Amino acid sequence: MKNIKLAAYGLIISTSMLPVAAYAASSSNSNWYAGVSGDLTWPNHADMGGGGNANLGYRFAPGSMGSMRAEAEVGYHWADGDNGFGDRRYFNYMGNFYYDFASSDRFAPSGWRVSPYIGGGLGLAEIRNGHSSFSSAFHHNTNAFAYQGMTGLSFTSASAPNSEWRIGYRYLGTNRENGDKLHANNLEIGYNYHF
Repeated sequence: MKNIKLAAYGLIISTSMLPVAAYAASSSNSNWYAGVSGDLTWPNHADMGGGGNANLGYRFAPGSMGSMRAEAEVGYHWADGDNGFGDRRYFNYMGNFYYDFASSDRFAPSGWRVSPYIGGGLGLAEIRNGHSSFSSAFHHNTNAFAYQGMTGLSFTSASAPNSEWRIGYRYLGTNRENGDKLHANNLEIGYNYHF
């Protein structure tokens, strides 16, 4: 388990360095962004819960068909247990890659542009099962390799081009931990600010 945790941290750190390398080759830092998101989550063996993520990333390789992004992300989620299972709380530490398709104003409200996106990520989840609080989720948890896939739409207004709103779906899963795997479906709303 220690090796899995070290490998996950190494992946996140190396993913975080990709934007730094891209920035060093660029004369502009306008593609850097920071963001937050909130979501509704449905983990296995649990009722609907909630959570959120914070991220820092860089957009690179723009072209006529779209662009790519690399980011580091940290999140926290919780849900009450059901059918005799305890509550589920988990932190996720992820390195993500996204592809943003070229934006269009064809199906967007006047003054807005919409861009579909897809993405995937790898990292670590710290999982706490049973009744616990936010602070106790830091202790007595199980570490597991985590992976996720994301898709959705981002919206940008012509009057605020550095602000990007997004709605999307996210699936997060882990390898087996204590005889069980975590699977979570998430619907999210987020905001990225490019600086």
